[in-house]
Amino acid sequence: MPPSAPAKSTPSRSQAAPSARQSARHGASKARAPADKQARARALVDAAEAALREASYHDITILEVSRRAGLAKGTVYLYYPSKEALFLAVLTRKLETFFDTLEKGLAAASGAKGGPEQVARALTHSLLAENALLSLLSLLHTQLKPGADVDAVIEFKSYLNERLVDVGASIDAAGQLPHGHGGRLLLRGCALAIGLQQMASPPPDLASELKQRAPELAGEPMSVEGELIDSLADMIHAAKQAGS
Repeated sequence: MPPSAPAKSTPSRSQAAPSARQSARHGASKARAPADKQARARALVDAAEAALREASYHDITILEVSRRAGLAKGTVYLYYPSKEALFLAVLTRKLETFFDTLEKGLAAASGAKGGPEQVARALTHSLLAENALLSLLSLLHTQLKPGADVDAVIEFKSYLNERLVDVGASIDAAGQLPHGHGGRLLLRGCALAIGLQQMASPPPDLASELKQRAPELAGEPMSVEGELIDSLADMIHAAKQAGS
């Protein structure tokens, strides 16, 4: 007598195809994933930026940033492969705030028919207003770009070049400068501001010792704002004369 065919098993409810509601939930979670990633990336930049208000770049660790963001240390590297890449993102945000502030200042200077001094003031105030902007810019070519991944550097440079062209044109218009001078003035202003800030900010311990033991060597405190305004105004005057 031939053996009977095995009975076909009916899949249990747990093995059955997912319901429409389950599929919708799965689809919704996948749809939220990019937004969740962007939110985490922003949270890490927020945390790194907050840490910069209390410590220098060199004293901040990835562990501290991860704790501030409420994430595991290993999670940071899923979004930013290195500390340098993370702070390159912080610098990008600070530059965006700087450019926006400068554009508003230039618009006000243009509306008031301001001369070189007004444009110089707008550029100076924008450079000095954003916390840690100059200190990060001073590390851009020596640490941030060399330590970041190539994709992050390309993205940063593309962004920066585009903004320099736009804001440079605004400086040309506000200062009545020959075409192209605004972008060069912006780069020179950044370099000058970094140097002036470093000259005016000796290590606190050293400054205290000099004041006590050799006050004649301490020197008068430098006004970074005043020096920067005067120097930029001179550059604008020179550019206008060269183009006339």
